[in-house]
Amino acid sequence: MWNLALKNLKGHKAYNVFIVLAVALAVTMALTAVFTSGGIQGELERNRLLTGADLALVPTGTKETGQVDLAKGPPVRGVVPGEAAEQLKTFSDVDVVTPQKYRGEARVGDVLATLVSFAPATDFVVLPWLEGKAPGEWRGDSGEIVLGARVGAGKVPGDVLEVDGGKFSIAGRLRETGTFLDTAIFFPVPGETIPDPSWLLVRLRKDAFPDFTVNMLETNIARVEVIARPEMLKTINDQLHGLLQGGGFRIATVFVAFAVFLVTGAMFALTVHERRREFGLLKAMGAENAFVFRLIVGEAALLAGAGSLLGIVCSAAWLAAAGAVPSEGSALSSMGFALARMVLILLLTVAVGVLAALYPALRARSLEPYAAIRGGE
Repeated sequence: MWNLALKNLKGHKAYNVFIVLAVALAVTMALTAVFTSGGIQGELERNRLLTGADLALVPTGTKETGQVDLAKGPPVRGVVPGEAAEQLKTFSDVDVVTPQKYRGEARVGDVLATLVSFAPATDFVVLPWLEGKAPGEWRGDSGEIVLGARVGAGKVPGDVLEVDGGKFSIAGRLRETGTFLDTAIFFPVPGETIPDPSWLLVRLRKDAFPDFTVNMLETNIARVEVIARPEMLKTINDQLHGLLQGGGFRIATVFVAFAVFLVTGAMFALTVHERRREFGLLKAMGAENAFVFRLIVGEAALLAGAGSLLGIVCSAAWLAAAGAVPSEGSALSSMGFALARMVLILLLTVAVGVLAALYPALRARSLEPYAAIRGGE
């Protein structure tokens, strides 16, 4: 049966080449949508994490020198009242609170580094910039430090660096941020609190109004002032969060894949319909109904498989050239991620081709030879 199917395909070269190319285009579009949507979503999530704090609570009298966006330096050098962190958690507009403490400065090579204690358990400002690790992957140890991008040139994770009278193992290094983080050294503190923090960084819920929240916090928490990031940045952050939560890119990917496979199925159905006369002649020559059915389905599977393989090769070449293949984790896991989706698309395409040919095949099987011949004229 397969030998006859191949001969039939060779006998309709122009028609079948068109179908294979159409299937290849559909598969290329589907795979491109799958991988690029995942890459865009991952980049949006990364950018959302890198937007930092919306507010900073600082000691009274230090607001004028503070920088909530960390562009020119740490917010302040002082001590926030110990009860402020717990009071912050009672406000419905507050999403996450993380403390940090100014420990002074130390010269490391040619850089005068700012020393800061932070709490990895609640941090959303420092760790998103940590090279080679996803946020939350590293929780910190009291004997470790994290270096800014410009501190300790030549030092790599695992090296020991003497800082502030002690020796510490370098846990990692931050990517270039363009802020004071580049010339800072961060000391992890276990737990969610730090004794006598110098400032508290706050991330608000996506539906919060920063100006209203600032007034509420300064009115209800004693001996603190609030530095607010420009509301435009808060709005951008909320929009990114909403886009991610809504799964817009995943939904778009599903629609693209559904559309291309629907077109592919329609093409297979049209092909079988146009060849009814040929199948009628086969039945007139003694071919059984089951044989005609298997022949039609087999040809559809072969065309779908060939087009799918061509589409996979084209999409893989394009994705590799564009660098759009996922890079999370090890190279082996990334390759497995890509191959799994390619195999899934291959199987799905063959299934669509078979399903598209199924109804016409059943009709061709049930037709009398003469009716099939007349219907194909």
